[in-house]
Amino acid sequence: MSVAVTVSGRHLELTDAMKKYAEEKLSAVVGDRHKITRAEVVVSREKTRSKAEVIVTGKKLDAEAICEAYDMYEAIDGAVAKVDRQIERYFDKKQDHHKTSHGEMSAMIEETAVGDDWE
Repeated sequence: MSVAVTVSGRHLELTDAMKKYAEEKLSAVVGDRHKITRAEVVVSREKTRSKAEVIVTGKKLDAEAICEAYDMYEAIDGAVAKVDRQIERYFDKKQDHHKTSHGEMSAMIEETAVGDDWE
């Protein structure tokens, strides 16, 4: 189940190439993660600066990043990279830390206790 990526422009008309670029970048980051329900990119231009805002929401996940640059593509890359770090941090924290069973853990403790000298 792939998440649909929404790309919109604030006070500017987006080209098809820019929309496709933003969709491909964010789709690569979001992937097929089942907890992510919405991904959105909002781009805008303020005088000579371009601004990209990336919003990713899901089950117990809200990631948002804003990046400003002179080039629109650079701003999109920066915002997507920031969101990527936030998502990776979230999923790293949610990993299963109980990979060993109780029997394996007690055997590991006995092995280390036998090898140590406490005298």
